[in-house]
Amino acid sequence: MFTRSSLLSRAHFFFKQQLMYPLLLSSLLALAIFGGRVYLSRSALHLFLMWNLFLAWVPYLCSVWVAYLLLRERAHWWNFVVPSALWLLFFPNAAYLVTDFVNLDEKVGVPLWYDAVLFFVCAWTGLLLALVSLNTMQTLVKKFVGGAASWIFVFGIVGLTGVGLYLGRFLRWNSWDVVLHPYRILHDALTPVLHPLSHAQILGFTFMFAAFLLVTYLTFVSVQQRERT
Repeated sequence: MFTRSSLLSRAHFFFKQQLMYPLLLSSLLALAIFGGRVYLSRSALHLFLMWNLFLAWVPYLCSVWVAYLLLRERAHWWNFVVPSALWLLFFPNAAYLVTDFVNLDEKVGVPLWYDAVLFFVCAWTGLLLALVSLNTMQTLVKKFVGGAASWIFVFGIVGLTGVGLYLGRFLRWNSWDVVLHPYRILHDALTPVLHPLSHAQILGFTFMFAAFLLVTYLTFVSVQQRERT
């Protein structure tokens, strides 16, 4: 029988493992900077950053759900279907914040450096949410099908994320459009692959961001392993 203090201690340890506290702190910093911007400029410009930050939390919370299920001894593979599907659907939103820098330019009301910090904090938070959740999902795959397959999974997800960033940034598709318009999204995703010579810039964007995400993830995993040794 767990006491209240032991339950709180276990919850604290679990959230610490999921990097919940630094992620919350980083998100609160982004909200505070945005709030300061609204106050200084009397404008809600760049509100889309807050929406994108909210969407970036969705795959992370799904991965927390998965991490909780992994702690349960009686959890079967079908218990992971819903959180894993939701995670896969929304995962590109976390990395998408990195591409929001295209909207950074001089605006009336606040200096450019202020907006630069706002964009950077949001991008950093989204990227960290992506890395932590991907690491949890790799652990899930490793549990059921092994370590080698888990790395194949990582490479596949990184590649799909590059495609997702292209679909979101240039074609303005949203995650839920995969359910609402699956055939149109599949067509738009495959067109650059089927006609690479006429879509070289799109393929370049996709590969560049996929490589960026892969390198940052490998760095994240290396840091984690160093701390455990």
